[in-house]
Amino acid sequence: MSRLRKKAQKKAPSGVESARLKSLEAEMRKKNGAARLAREKRRDSRIDEEDKVLIELLTNGRPPADKTIINALTKDVSPGGVRLLTDVLLPVNTLLKMEIVLSQRRRQVHAMGVVRWAHSMYEEEMFEIGIEFTQISPDDKMLLLEHTYKKRG
Repeated sequence: MSRLRKKAQKKAPSGVESARLKSLEAEMRKKNGAARLAREKRRDSRIDEEDKVLIELLTNGRPPADKTIINALTKDVSPGGVRLLTDVLLPVNTLLKMEIVLSQRRRQVHAMGVVRWAHSMYEEEMFEIGIEFTQISPDDKMLLLEHTYKKRG
C-alpha cells in the first residue's frame, strides 16, 4: 500500500479516545440543552388564545402625524407580552401601542410594547410577532394575570 493511502486511512479511536469523545459529546448535548431551556424559559404563564388586537405604531414613544392602525390576532397571551399573527411585518425593536380585546371577558387591555422577534409565515403573507409589554397599567396587568391563570386552571 502506498504511503499516501496509509495516511488517508483513518485510524479507529483507541478505548481512551473513544471514551473521551463520548464524554465530550455528552457535555455538548448537556450545554446545548441547557441553553435551549434557558432561551425558552418565560417569566409569565402563557395561554393559547385568539383575541383581536389593534396596533398603533409609535415614533419616539409617540404616535406619528400619519396614524397607522394595524389589525392582528393573538396566538398566545401572558401578563408580560403577546404572540401575534398579522399581515404586516413589524421590525424588531419597533415601539407600539396596542389594544387587546379579551373576548371571553369582554374587556380591553391597553399596553405599550416593543417587538422582540418576528417570523415570516405562509410565504411572506403572514407574520408571527413576539411583543414584550413595556408599559401596562397595574389593573390591566392584574386582569391578564387572572385571565391566564383562571383559563389554565
